[in-house]
Amino acid sequence: MRRFIAVYVDLENVAGILNLDKLLQDIILEEDKEAPEEYVFAVKFACGNTNSISKLREQLINHNFDIREAPHISGKKNRADLIISLDAFEKLYLDKPSIDRFVFVTRDSDFSVIMDILRKYGKEVWLITQASDAQRPIFTSCTDNIILLPQPRQLIPQKERKDKPFEEEGPGTGAKRPQKEEEADKPKNRKAEELFKRVLISLDPSEEHLLTAIANKMRQLDKSFKIKNTSYKKMTTLAKEFEKKGWFRTIKNKEGHLIITDLDVPR
Repeated sequence: MRRFIAVYVDLENVAGILNLDKLLQDIILEEDKEAPEEYVFAVKFACGNTNSISKLREQLINHNFDIREAPHISGKKNRADLIISLDAFEKLYLDKPSIDRFVFVTRDSDFSVIMDILRKYGKEVWLITQASDAQRPIFTSCTDNIILLPQPRQLIPQKERKDKPFEEEGPGTGAKRPQKEEEADKPKNRKAEELFKRVLISLDPSEEHLLTAIANKMRQLDKSFKIKNTSYKKMTTLAKEFEKKGWFRTIKNKEGHLIITDLDVPR
């Protein structure tokens, strides 16, 4: 099965922090489906003031992006959001090619208008943005999935890195990792735990519940949430940690999927 994807890059807002190779890979690797699919990037469109993208230009050319100039015409504002939105609407209207998923790489909330329209007509809409923008309601209300752009990291000299104390990588692992990385994971772990508990509280304690269904509800509550970005790495590891608290039991059904039963979650 083929899925046709349109990728729109707002150069004005994200050009300085993009790695296009990784970005296109992340769009594919984000899939949770077991059935193999072929992904075709049918539209690759970048728009903005191209005078400031010298480092990104080669990447865009190598990936055959259509680069559209949008110079500033009034103060600091250009028309990149309007140009991209009209192109996406044209693809929706003409349906040639028929796009399954529209991906917008931006921090500009003006794109929420076209995102909302695309979803209204049954299209899947993804947003790739910085963590500081991922929780804005104007974005979460008009997207199906949010991928976070990597935060710039300060390079640590190799000698200094070797001297850093190490801790356990996370629940259920024996690997070692720097203490700084472990500290950085704590907010992500807390977010996972909070979402997990919120979903558990909403469930009928007399029923059995698939762990995959719980994970889907967690993603609905926070579209930027990815269990792989926590030190738990997998939902099964997170569930086992909570099972130790006595909040439920886990069993496997005939298909080998993990089931949560005997719910007793403290409020």
